[in-house]
Amino acid sequence: MHRSPQILVLAALAALSSAYPQSTSGAGIQGYGTFNHYAGQNTKNCDTLFGKNGKTELAKNTENKIYQAAISDVSTALGTYECNYTDKDLQHDPDQCTDGQEGVTYKLPNSGSYIAPGCPGAPCGTCYTITNNANQNQITVQIVDACPAETAWNYCKALATDPKDVVPAGQRCADPGTNQVDIDLSAYPALTGQNYQSGVTPNLDITITSNPGCTVA
Repeated sequence: MHRSPQILVLAALAALSSAYPQSTSGAGIQGYGTFNHYAGQNTKNCDTLFGKNGKTELAKNTENKIYQAAISDVSTALGTYECNYTDKDLQHDPDQCTDGQEGVTYKLPNSGSYIAPGCPGAPCGTCYTITNNANQNQITVQIVDACPAETAWNYCKALATDPKDVVPAGQRCADPGTNQVDIDLSAYPALTGQNYQSGVTPNLDITITSNPGCTVA
């Protein structure tokens, strides 16, 4: 079947555009906001950029309203990056899930022995504007850590014995199409007008746009 040159060009452009992540400029991209207590964590992927206490200092930077966050290493729209997984991580070895989680039937890795993967390609210091789609409230977040899809801290949450406790891939940084941004829980009041309560307050549908004017605190 004969095809015109114009059709072939359009087909080539469509294939090219699908091979690269969607831009976060302009109208932004649709994503999902989850929440974590980054300021309370002792280890962080972006120590080299922020220093040992960088995440704590960033959390105190309320004047500029910059909140801590992480993005998944498999998020195609926000840009994938490399993490140094072990074979056990890649195989989702259930023997690494040893510590019970109170109130649910999934386990977490042994916090005293499990070594989480490093992610040298994580976009430390990158900033985004996050808009809550429900009310248009906006905040600025800065990437201070990685959220590796294949770490036991994430995949153990899929191994619950009770189906209601299984954490979906889009809430544990494991879904390439979700565009998940894991945000420090201190940002929840600014986005919603209410305090964050684990297991009570919902995660959020968000719009993500680039914020190149943000600088390291």
